Amino acid sequence: MIAFETGLAQVLAKSLEPEVESISLNQALGRITAAKKIAAIDVPSVDNSAMDGYAVRCADFARGNTFTVSQRIAAGDLALALEPVSVARIFTGAMIPAGADAVILQEDSQSLVDSNQVTFSETPSLGQHIRLAGQDIRYQSEVVAKGHRLSAGDIGLLASVGVSKLQCYRPLTVAFFSTGDELKDPEQALEPGQIYNSNRYFLAAKIAECGAIPLDLGRCPDDAASTAQFLLQAAEQADCVITTGGMSVGEEDYVRQQVEALGFIDFWKLAIKPGKPVAFGQLQGTAFFGLPGNPVSAYVTFHLLVRPWLLKSMGLANLVDIDLANASLTGYSATANFEWYNRGRRLDFLRGVARINEEGQVIADLFDNQSSGVLSSISAANILIPMAAGQKLTAGDHCTILPLSCFGELKI
Repeated sequence: MIAFETGLAQVLAKSLEPEVESISLNQALGRITAAKKIAAIDVPSVDNSAMDGYAVRCADFARGNTFTVSQRIAAGDLALALEPVSVARIFTGAMIPAGADAVILQEDSQSLVDSNQVTFSETPSLGQHIRLAGQDIRYQSEVVAKGHRLSAGDIGLLASVGVSKLQCYRPLTVAFFSTGDELKDPEQALEPGQIYNSNRYFLAAKIAECGAIPLDLGRCPDDAASTAQFLLQAAEQADCVITTGGMSVGEEDYVRQQVEALGFIDFWKLAIKPGKPVAFGQLQGTAFFGLPGNPVSAYVTFHLLVRPWLLKSMGLANLVDIDLANASLTGYSATANFEWYNRGRRLDFLRGVARINEEGQVIADLFDNQSSGVLSSISAANILIPMAAGQKLTAGDHCTILPLSCFGELKI
């Protein structure tokens, strides 16, 4: 049994070198950039009006506040130079004509009846209501960084500088299957001693949430030959293989012995709770994770080990809660609203809920039942709270919290 930090370092040291592919912008949501993107234009490309109104020359107001309207400029029109002692009717987003240096709101103007003139109730300030070229994005500035996961906002930003294609890292395919003859799918009726296979469904969801492609191989029968066949099939079709169950030393636990026969195991058992019987290794040259069959343990070990390996292997630069370069937990600081003493010898990951109190502080509440058999603790929790062996916490103490979100953001 090895320390969690040692196991995490071994896992991240064997992340894959991500492959690059060119994709269209409308396929890029959630993808990870393989190169930084530099703006080829200013945004906006020209000085433009922030409001509907009139483009004016401030110096002209020394002569009065009534002017002839010399042109009308809508968004997309090419503006002519502003004629002397005149104004231009202008609309939001329209190009500022040469010679104009302010915009007066249409609410502060009055058109004169039966004439092409307008009078103003205010004297403008230089530059008012004008958006300067490059105010949003400067030419040759970085729009998105390398290793960045693209959001909907990023997609819009890239479109605004004329990007239609970009280089992103290829999503990995992850094959997974469950072991255990007692497992049934939700649409099946349960016989005495049987349980529903929750691991199969949460794994598919978590793999997809990471941006990878889940390959569900179903349930493997509890025998050596079937286990070997499932493992080989998974290794041939995927970049990573995940199993749940079959990692202990019981007579019906075949996964570990078959992985050792077909490949090798880097480690088996981490000094953590929940999730001690977790394995990492190689299977015919394909990365292998053997997660515990217990659903809470499987969920926690996926979050702490598989997730960072997957995201690093798909090119993500870093996570909020885990330093991918140094293989260390980071997370956030919160104030504990509970008491706990880790009397064991392993690193505990408690399930909890983070919230903001009336003073704006981040408060960590503990889920009542910390048994590894209580799957409702995962559904209710939004954080893990690491507790070192021998560590004590009392209400009011500061504690580290690790969000259970895929990319480490604290969602409260």
